[in-house]
Amino acid sequence: MPAPQEQTPQSNRPRARLDRRGARCLSDAEILAVLLDTDASPKNPPLEAARALLDCTDGSLYRLSRWTISDFTAAGISWKRACNLVAAFELSRRFEDRREIANTIKTARDIFAFFEKRALPLDRECCWVICLDIKLRVLRYDEITAGTGSASLFHPRDFLRPAVRSNAERIILVHNHPSGDSTPSTNDLKITKQLAAAAKTLDIGLLDHVIIGRRNIPPHTSGFFSFADAGLL
Repeated sequence: MPAPQEQTPQSNRPRARLDRRGARCLSDAEILAVLLDTDASPKNPPLEAARALLDCTDGSLYRLSRWTISDFTAAGISWKRACNLVAAFELSRRFEDRREIANTIKTARDIFAFFEKRALPLDRECCWVICLDIKLRVLRYDEITAGTGSASLFHPRDFLRPAVRSNAERIILVHNHPSGDSTPSTNDLKITKQLAAAAKTLDIGLLDHVIIGRRNIPPHTSGFFSFADAGLL
């Protein structure tokens, strides 16, 4: 005996339209209403709540995507739903990041251009690994560690794990220097050699290690240092 169909109340119309016609047919307000559905009540149906949120940003989804959990709760959204909205917007940003990096990474300068805006606000070292296939196409990139203001906790296995999972042929290591000086430290040189050796045992090549600093800070006023360009790989 087939399971009974779930009733779709008036307040759930955007979800019903999503099911019947697909997400592309929904307006911005209707998509937000689907995410807000569990906050529905006769006095505050989700579509009206979604429209009220968009009114707060003059209809700008971009501005809404920059809201914090506190911003949403101040606008009358429950904490749980506010968390879901912030997570949904962040997921969208990460998808766009991965599409952007897949289309733009060709040189160390491209890597700097991509990571500069992500690294500039940071007051601690962060590390990323870019995984590439045999044709040097980007498969994925991952943030690996977040360290202190002066040092990150590097370990080769942390960088190789996503490479193994994605069957990568090559990897690129990226990390930032909060000081803005992209000159490699003694530890950077040591870690690069260790990672290259560890990757080699898995038939994975370390293509480059790019340190992200800030522009116009000597001695590397370009804002970055590339181990490959410097002949260190």
